[in-house]
Amino acid sequence: MARIGRGHPNRPVVVRQPRFFDAHAPLDVFETVAEWPALSIFTPGITIPLSVFETVAEWPSLLVRQDVNLALGVFETVAEWPQITVTTPILPGDLITGDCQVEWGRLLLGGFGNVYQVLDPGVEGWDDLPELDSGNAPRSARHGSWSGRDYAQERTVSATIAIDGPLDSTAFVLAMRNFRRAFGVSEDGSEQTLTIRTRGETLLAYAKAQARVMPTALYTQGWTAVNVRWVCSDPRRYDLQQQSVTVSPGGAANCTNDGDVSTSPRIKIFGPVANPVIENTSLGRILRFNVNVPSGQMLDVDTNKGTVLLDGEDAMDTLSQLAVPVEEWVLAAGTNTISYTVTSGGTGGIEIQFRSAYL
Repeated sequence: MARIGRGHPNRPVVVRQPRFFDAHAPLDVFETVAEWPALSIFTPGITIPLSVFETVAEWPSLLVRQDVNLALGVFETVAEWPQITVTTPILPGDLITGDCQVEWGRLLLGGFGNVYQVLDPGVEGWDDLPELDSGNAPRSARHGSWSGRDYAQERTVSATIAIDGPLDSTAFVLAMRNFRRAFGVSEDGSEQTLTIRTRGETLLAYAKAQARVMPTALYTQGWTAVNVRWVCSDPRRYDLQQQSVTVSPGGAANCTNDGDVSTSPRIKIFGPVANPVIENTSLGRILRFNVNVPSGQMLDVDTNKGTVLLDGEDAMDTLSQLAVPVEEWVLAAGTNTISYTVTSGGTGGIEIQFRSAYL
């Protein structure tokens, strides 16, 4: 008997759990420089929380298995922050501690226990009005003169200094040598600061030593009285404190000269800026420059020296014919209102540095 059809049994379905194998993610030894290297993980179910840490030299070899949490705790390295040392220069007047003292460069004259003492009558010529160059011009059709502006001549200051050395002759010789060195001839003609305190008022001037008369009669007793004289090419005396005033483009600010005579400021014009104009509206005096100051550079105007420098190079030719001479742009005694305008740029503004001046 023939079969009708032919049956084949179905293949049984077997449900199996997925197979998992331990996975290794070895990381070779490497050295960290500035950032964490790229890290690739090819197995699921792994968490690597890294706390804040600092490496010493290199990261250790790392082996990670599946379903393992690896935590690195905070640890300390041997590296330390280097010690910071800050030094500041000695400023004029820092050595002075009382009245009737004179600071000449880095040499202090006067004061208790000092080998150099200021003898009576003290310092001469310091508070005197220097000789004047008259600006008067004779009248041609009548008696007298046309009144003109007077200018002070250089200031001469003198004093008598006693060198009262110890009985040790070597120390006395050393004191004399230091004194002679301080009152020697300026090799390059430059001046240094002469700072004097009288009745609580401390002012400074810029001077050169002009004379030193040093008798030797009492050398054997470790004592001598020396007559010294300074000459100040600029007769004005100045406050120790330098003032600094900033002015933004399109704005104005006040500069107060507490002295009794005009003072010559230094003006720093910061780039980028085109065609800066600085006006002392109190005096009606303008400095105008036809120049483009690049970003990161500065136009440096020194009204005392009468110089204009752009990034250290002479730029006097950028001064407009509509401006006053650089040396005539001054801050009068009292309050001066300063305005600043530009064609473009000028966000860096200007800085005006000055000291109050006294005759």
